[in-house]
Amino acid sequence: MICKCQSKPYSYFIATVFGQCIGTELQWTSFIFGWISICAWLIAYFPQIRMTFLLRKSEAISNFFLASWVVGDLCNFVSVFMVPTLFTQRFLAVFFIIVDFVWVTEHVYFTNTKRKFTPLSVKMSCLELTIYILIAVFLFNDLFIYGAVGHIQLAAYEDKYRFCKIQPDASKVQNIIGTVFAYTASVFYISAKPAQILKTKQRKSVQGVSFANILSTCIGNLTQALSVIIESPNIKNILAKLPFILSFLIPAFLDVVSLAQFSKYGRIKERVLRVKDYEENIITVEMNDIRSDTNNLQSADHSSEMR
Repeated sequence: MICKCQSKPYSYFIATVFGQCIGTELQWTSFIFGWISICAWLIAYFPQIRMTFLLRKSEAISNFFLASWVVGDLCNFVSVFMVPTLFTQRFLAVFFIIVDFVWVTEHVYFTNTKRKFTPLSVKMSCLELTIYILIAVFLFNDLFIYGAVGHIQLAAYEDKYRFCKIQPDASKVQNIIGTVFAYTASVFYISAKPAQILKTKQRKSVQGVSFANILSTCIGNLTQALSVIIESPNIKNILAKLPFILSFLIPAFLDVVSLAQFSKYGRIKERVLRVKDYEENIITVEMNDIRSDTNNLQSADHSSEMR
């Protein structure tokens, strides 16, 4: 994958690992935001899939939300391979399809199965957290070593390597198809979030919904939108990529609404728990008073008999 760039200066490390030519400040900024988005999306689905698996139920997730989200991902997958897009967008499109399959399979199983499961604790243990950290360190370490070695080779023997591929312009037909699917994806992404917000409002509970999932998707949407805008900050390119930008920004705003629901319904749960504790304390006090009165009566009767 090592390749060289025609324009200089450029990052040998990025050209080695990703096959991209990154040299200007705008390119670097777009690249950084793009990979922040990728990191956010890589972990975004996992907390929800993990929570559903441990709770052994998926009633908190709206069927319409999940169906719309999957259709949006499918449309997005077609669109990003039809028109010139960032590597990060294509990487995420493929990743989304893979994770959607896992999520939908899990949701359908736990929603329709007649088996009764015992829910497990969703609290993360030290061992589980350590495993995640070790996996992340292993991946980043391998990436760094590969990039560092490639950087040295490219710097020493640049003439022996081919030029990095420049993404060709799409044909008129591809642009039309890609644009149609991109706008369609935006419609499904935007319509999916309100369904989940409404479901949470109807349940008046966020139990079964992962806070980490929504926060990660919010960060992923915002940074991906910034990456696309910064990559070519002119009106023509922004208008051409407007459906992609809208499909990131509007769901990000709706994610903020979902996060606000955690504050609202989390407090309701705390108030309910406090009321229950208060009622239990009153019952306990009353029971103790009854026992005390009973003991006093028994003592008085016993004293009377002794006399």
